[in-house]
Amino acid sequence: MKTNQTRTDIQPVIIGGDISSYPLAREFHEAFGVTSICVVPEPLKIIEYSSFIEHYRTRDLKAQDILGALEDIASRDTHRHVILMANSDAAVAVLEEVKGLLPANVICPLPPHDVMERVSNKISFAELCREHGLGTPHSEVVHLAGDEPISPTNVPFPLIAKPAVSSAEYTSLYQRGFKKVYFIQGQAELDELWANLRAEGFVGDFLVQKLIMGDDSYVDMITAYVDQRGEVTMFASAQVLLEDHAPTLFGNPVGMICRPMPELWERVGGLLKDIGWRGFANFDMKRDPDTGEVLFMDFNPRIGCNSYYICAGGINPMEVLVSDLVDHKGGISRISRKAIYTRTPTSLLRSYLTDGTLTKEFDGLVRDGLVFNPMRYPGDGLKARLMGLLMTENFRRKFARYYPKVTDTAF
Repeated sequence: MKTNQTRTDIQPVIIGGDISSYPLAREFHEAFGVTSICVVPEPLKIIEYSSFIEHYRTRDLKAQDILGALEDIASRDTHRHVILMANSDAAVAVLEEVKGLLPANVICPLPPHDVMERVSNKISFAELCREHGLGTPHSEVVHLAGDEPISPTNVPFPLIAKPAVSSAEYTSLYQRGFKKVYFIQGQAELDELWANLRAEGFVGDFLVQKLIMGDDSYVDMITAYVDQRGEVTMFASAQVLLEDHAPTLFGNPVGMICRPMPELWERVGGLLKDIGWRGFANFDMKRDPDTGEVLFMDFNPRIGCNSYYICAGGINPMEVLVSDLVDHKGGISRISRKAIYTRTPTSLLRSYLTDGTLTKEFDGLVRDGLVFNPMRYPGDGLKARLMGLLMTENFRRKFARYYPKVTDTAF
């Protein structure tokens, strides 16, 4: 997918060095032949070994550390556009702190703060969906602040419980054994969760949500880009085949089939324009197998850790970004190619498919060579390619431990 275009007027800078950072750098390299800089205390080995990533080590990822790094990088060549990318809640929060202090040649493509806060909260996002005629699962809000007794839920068991906002306050509890999403089978189990959260001093809100049946293949994803004029210039979408089932990564897709979803694109586009969104947006949905209704679950105010699935579908999202923010050009991009995107070995991904029609489609795409793994880049050096292979194969161990066979609840 690499183009012949090489640009010397841009310098991509990625805040962080996790599994979402390497694909972003790969997208910039494929599109423009450029080296990206990952600002991070300790990068993943694949980033450390990569031939097209420079890692700028900082003491921490706090605002002052990031600002100092960006000032240094921007001063190396004041005529280049430094394009900032943040692909985690923590990194976005830091950029919001420093964006008013950045050098003039730094481009920080963040959406408006008030709009981002509204969609990042699952409670207000559900309200927004209802205003725009988009379905959401039946939910209850539980306030954990204070010491008032929490009433028993009216949502039938089994159900889902998850934080209303993926804040640093909550993600810090992962180290103490707390999960990203809970599958709860009874009231006593739910009461125990509330007690444990309060014992840790957590005062945020939680959602208690109806369990939507169906395995991971009932999940869909949409990614959009809204340019600086407020026009939705890119849409990509995919049917998820398999999600990560590790407790702190639960729900992150690791395998998908890219496919156009024009009807949903139109509805999502209307919502994004109405709220004044700018930049990338990523939506998670699930199809209710009982009704066929598409239910919107989450809005991620960034491109998401699986950004390379857009390339698998035929569009490089970094070309869309640079065209808007640097070249100030419009244009419409919509994926049109069916393809498999996977972080796992293809054979492992196939072993989780239970629908005969879907399996046949999957096999056809494999035969046609339409399989894309973001961590397996032929354009990188040998050591990085080896790390990409090891990261891919490591999913066999992970799934054997956390999700050895398909269930009709995805838990």
